[in-house]
Amino acid sequence: MKKAILLLVFLFISSSISSQEDMKKVPLKPGAIQTITYKDLTISTLLQVYDKNSSNHVSGDMHLRVENNGEPIVDFYIDTDQTTKEYPTKAYKNYFLTFTIENNIKYLIITQAQFGKAFALLHNSNVVLGEKVDAVEIEFTDYIQEWGYDAPPEAENRNYFTAVNYNLSVTIKEVTTSYSFYSYELEDHYSIDLGSHNLLVLSDAPRDSSCIIEMILNKKE
Repeated sequence: MKKAILLLVFLFISSSISSQEDMKKVPLKPGAIQTITYKDLTISTLLQVYDKNSSNHVSGDMHLRVENNGEPIVDFYIDTDQTTKEYPTKAYKNYFLTFTIENNIKYLIITQAQFGKAFALLHNSNVVLGEKVDAVEIEFTDYIQEWGYDAPPEAENRNYFTAVNYNLSVTIKEVTTSYSFYSYELEDHYSIDLGSHNLLVLSDAPRDSSCIIEMILNKKE
Protein backbone atom coordinates (compact mmCIF):
# COMPACT_ATOMS: atom_id res chain seq x y z
CA MET A 1 0.00 0.00 0.00
CA LYS A 2 2.81 2.40 0.96
CA LYS A 3 4.60 1.61 -2.31
CA ALA A 4 1.44 2.40 -4.27
CA ILE A 5 1.01 5.72 -2.46
CA LEU A 6 4.67 6.62 -3.03
CA LEU A 7 4.32 5.75 -6.71
CA LEU A 8 1.22 7.96 -7.05
CA VAL A 9 3.02 10.85 -5.29
CA PHE A 10 6.02 10.43 -7.59
CA LEU A 11 3.82 10.40 -10.69
CA PHE A 12 1.95 13.50 -9.48
CA ILE A 13 5.21 15.38 -8.85
CA SER A 14 6.64 14.28 -12.21
CA SER A 15 3.45 15.38 -13.96
CA SER A 16 3.55 18.76 -12.21
CA ILE A 17 7.20 19.32 -13.15
CA SER A 18 6.52 18.32 -16.76
CA SER A 19 3.55 20.69 -16.90
CA GLN A 20 5.67 23.51 -15.52
CA GLU A 21 8.35 22.80 -18.10
CA ASP A 22 5.83 22.95 -20.94
CA MET A 23 4.84 26.53 -20.16
CA LYS A 24 6.14 29.54 -18.25
CA LYS A 25 3.66 32.30 -17.42
CA VAL A 26 5.29 35.44 -16.06
CA PRO A 27 3.37 38.44 -14.65
CA LEU A 28 4.91 41.63 -16.01
CA LYS A 29 5.65 44.75 -13.96
CA PRO A 30 5.21 47.96 -16.01
CA GLY A 31 8.36 50.06 -16.19
CA ALA A 32 10.63 47.33 -14.81
CA ILE A 33 13.23 45.24 -16.64
CA GLN A 34 12.66 41.58 -15.81
CA THR A 35 14.92 38.61 -16.49
CA ILE A 36 13.20 35.35 -17.41
CA THR A 37 14.80 31.92 -17.74
CA TYR A 38 13.08 29.05 -19.51
CA LYS A 39 14.93 25.95 -20.68
CA ASP A 40 17.88 27.33 -22.70
CA LEU A 41 16.43 30.86 -22.84
CA THR A 42 17.51 33.79 -20.70
CA ILE A 43 15.57 36.81 -21.88
CA SER A 44 14.77 40.27 -20.57
CA THR A 45 11.46 42.11 -20.87
CA LEU A 46 10.41 45.73 -20.51
CA LEU A 47 6.72 46.61 -20.47
CA GLN A 48 5.77 50.25 -20.93
CA VAL A 49 2.17 51.26 -20.24
CA TYR A 50 1.31 54.76 -21.41
CA ASP A 51 -1.54 56.93 -20.15
CA LYS A 52 -3.18 60.16 -21.31
CA ASN A 53 -0.31 62.18 -19.80
CA SER A 54 2.27 60.53 -22.05
CA SER A 55 3.11 63.08 -24.73
CA ASN A 56 3.72 60.70 -27.64
CA HIS A 57 1.02 58.12 -27.00
CA VAL A 58 -2.75 57.97 -26.67
CA SER A 59 -4.39 56.62 -23.55
CA GLY A 60 -4.04 52.89 -23.08
CA ASP A 61 -1.07 52.17 -25.37
CA MET A 62 1.29 49.41 -24.26
CA HIS A 63 4.64 48.29 -25.62
CA LEU A 64 6.40 45.10 -24.58
CA ARG A 65 9.97 44.56 -25.76
CA VAL A 66 11.60 41.15 -25.38
CA GLU A 67 15.38 40.86 -25.77
CA ASN A 68 17.89 38.02 -25.83
CA ASN A 69 21.46 38.97 -24.87
CA GLY A 70 20.64 42.62 -25.50
CA GLU A 71 19.21 42.01 -28.98
CA PRO A 72 15.49 42.62 -29.58
CA ILE A 73 13.72 39.41 -30.62
CA VAL A 74 10.00 40.33 -30.53
CA ASP A 75 7.89 43.40 -29.78
CA PHE A 76 4.24 43.65 -28.82
CA TYR A 77 2.53 47.00 -29.31
CA ILE A 78 -1.07 47.25 -28.17
CA ASP A 79 -2.80 50.34 -29.57
CA THR A 80 -6.21 51.70 -28.63
CA ASP A 81 -6.76 52.13 -32.37
CA GLN A 82 -8.60 48.90 -33.14
CA THR A 83 -7.61 49.04 -36.80
CA THR A 84 -4.01 48.25 -35.82
CA LYS A 85 -3.29 44.54 -36.24
CA GLU A 86 -1.38 42.95 -33.38
CA TYR A 87 -0.60 39.24 -33.03
CA PRO A 88 -0.69 37.86 -29.48
CA THR A 89 1.71 34.97 -30.22
CA LYS A 90 5.07 35.42 -31.94
CA ALA A 91 7.75 32.87 -32.76
CA TYR A 92 11.41 32.89 -31.77
CA LYS A 93 13.61 29.89 -32.67
CA ASN A 94 11.67 26.90 -31.28
CA TYR A 95 9.54 28.91 -28.86
CA PHE A 96 6.21 30.75 -28.88
CA LEU A 97 5.95 33.97 -26.89
CA THR A 98 2.43 35.18 -26.08
CA PHE A 99 1.37 38.50 -24.57
CA THR A 100 -1.96 38.35 -22.76
CA ILE A 101 -3.99 40.34 -20.24
CA GLU A 102 -6.05 38.56 -17.58
CA ASN A 103 -7.92 40.45 -14.83
CA ASN A 104 -5.91 43.55 -15.76
CA ILE A 105 -2.62 41.69 -15.17
CA LYS A 106 -0.20 41.56 -18.09
CA TYR A 107 1.58 38.27 -18.74
CA LEU A 108 4.25 36.88 -21.05
CA ILE A 109 3.71 33.18 -21.71
CA ILE A 110 6.59 31.09 -23.10
CA THR A 111 6.00 27.63 -24.57
CA GLN A 112 7.66 25.27 -27.00
CA ALA A 113 6.58 25.95 -30.58
CA GLN A 114 3.48 23.84 -31.21
CA PHE A 115 1.75 22.31 -34.20
CA GLY A 116 -1.82 23.50 -34.69
CA LYS A 117 -1.44 26.88 -32.98
CA ALA A 118 -1.45 30.22 -34.80
CA PHE A 119 1.74 32.29 -34.54
CA ALA A 120 3.32 35.29 -36.20
CA LEU A 121 6.76 35.27 -37.79
CA LEU A 122 8.82 38.39 -38.44
CA HIS A 123 10.78 38.69 -41.69
CA ASN A 124 14.41 37.54 -41.53
CA SER A 125 13.55 35.18 -38.66
CA ASN A 126 12.78 31.49 -38.33
CA VAL A 127 10.91 28.99 -36.17
CA VAL A 128 11.45 25.27 -35.56
CA LEU A 129 8.47 23.07 -34.68
CA GLY A 130 8.82 19.48 -33.55
CA GLU A 131 11.97 17.65 -32.53
CA LYS A 132 14.73 15.79 -34.34
CA VAL A 133 13.24 13.59 -37.10
CA ASP A 134 9.88 15.41 -37.03
CA ALA A 135 11.37 18.90 -36.94
CA VAL A 136 10.13 21.49 -39.44
CA GLU A 137 11.98 24.78 -39.85
CA ILE A 138 10.20 27.75 -41.42
CA GLU A 139 12.15 30.87 -42.35
CA PHE A 140 10.58 34.11 -43.53
CA THR A 141 13.34 35.03 -45.98
CA ASP A 142 12.08 38.10 -47.84
CA TYR A 143 9.19 40.30 -48.86
CA ILE A 144 8.95 42.70 -51.81
CA GLN A 145 6.39 45.49 -52.05
CA GLU A 146 5.08 46.01 -55.57
CA TRP A 147 2.87 48.78 -56.98
CA GLY A 148 1.89 50.27 -60.32
CA TYR A 149 -0.82 50.03 -62.98
CA ASP A 150 -2.25 46.89 -64.54
CA ALA A 151 -2.09 48.33 -68.07
CA PRO A 152 -0.03 50.81 -70.17
CA PRO A 153 -0.81 54.58 -69.98
CA GLU A 154 -2.79 54.58 -73.24
CA ALA A 155 -5.23 51.94 -71.94
CA GLU A 156 -8.61 53.10 -70.72
CA ASN A 157 -9.87 52.18 -67.25
CA ARG A 158 -6.48 50.97 -66.08
CA ASN A 159 -6.25 50.28 -62.35
CA TYR A 160 -3.60 51.12 -59.78
CA PHE A 161 -2.53 48.18 -57.61
CA THR A 162 -0.38 47.44 -54.59
CA ALA A 163 0.78 43.98 -53.52
CA VAL A 164 3.42 42.27 -51.43
CA ASN A 165 5.36 39.22 -52.58
CA TYR A 166 6.34 36.90 -49.71
CA ASN A 167 9.09 34.28 -49.70
CA LEU A 168 9.35 31.40 -47.24
CA SER A 169 11.94 28.65 -46.88
CA VAL A 170 10.83 25.34 -45.33
CA THR A 171 13.25 22.60 -44.25
CA ILE A 172 12.05 19.05 -43.49
CA LYS A 173 14.53 16.20 -42.98
CA GLU A 174 17.38 18.36 -44.32
CA VAL A 175 15.48 19.10 -47.56
CA THR A 176 14.85 22.81 -48.11
CA THR A 177 12.09 24.11 -50.38
CA SER A 178 11.26 27.73 -51.20
CA TYR A 179 7.72 29.08 -51.55
CA SER A 180 6.48 32.39 -52.94
CA PHE A 181 3.01 33.95 -52.81
CA TYR A 182 1.29 37.35 -52.91
CA SER A 183 -0.65 39.26 -50.28
CA TYR A 184 -3.87 39.17 -52.32
CA GLU A 185 -3.78 35.35 -52.16
CA LEU A 186 -4.35 35.54 -48.40
CA GLU A 187 -7.95 36.76 -48.64
CA ASP A 188 -9.23 33.21 -48.06
CA HIS A 189 -5.98 32.09 -46.41
CA TYR A 190 -3.21 30.45 -48.39
CA SER A 191 -2.49 26.75 -48.01
CA ILE A 192 0.90 25.14 -48.76
CA ASP A 193 1.09 21.34 -49.00
CA LEU A 194 4.38 20.21 -47.42
CA GLY A 195 3.75 16.49 -47.82
CA SER A 196 3.74 15.36 -44.19
CA HIS A 197 2.45 18.74 -43.04
CA ASN A 198 0.19 21.54 -44.18
CA LEU A 199 1.10 25.21 -43.75
CA LEU A 200 -1.81 27.64 -43.64
CA VAL A 201 -0.88 31.33 -44.02
CA LEU A 202 -3.63 33.32 -42.31
CA SER A 203 -2.82 37.01 -42.65
CA ASP A 204 -0.09 39.60 -43.05
CA ALA A 205 0.90 43.01 -41.69
CA PRO A 206 3.40 44.71 -44.01
CA ARG A 207 4.98 47.98 -42.90
CA ASP A 208 7.65 50.26 -44.36
CA SER A 209 10.59 48.70 -42.53
CA SER A 210 9.23 45.40 -41.22
CA CYS A 211 6.67 42.74 -41.97
CA ILE A 212 4.89 39.96 -40.12
CA ILE A 213 2.88 37.02 -41.42
CA GLU A 214 0.59 34.79 -39.34
CA MET A 215 0.40 31.06 -39.95
CA ILE A 216 -0.46 27.62 -38.56
CA LEU A 217 1.54 24.45 -39.21
CA ASN A 218 -0.53 21.27 -38.98
CA LYS A 219 0.63 17.66 -39.03
CA LYS A 220 -1.28 15.44 -41.40
CA GLU A 221 -2.95 12.35 -39.97
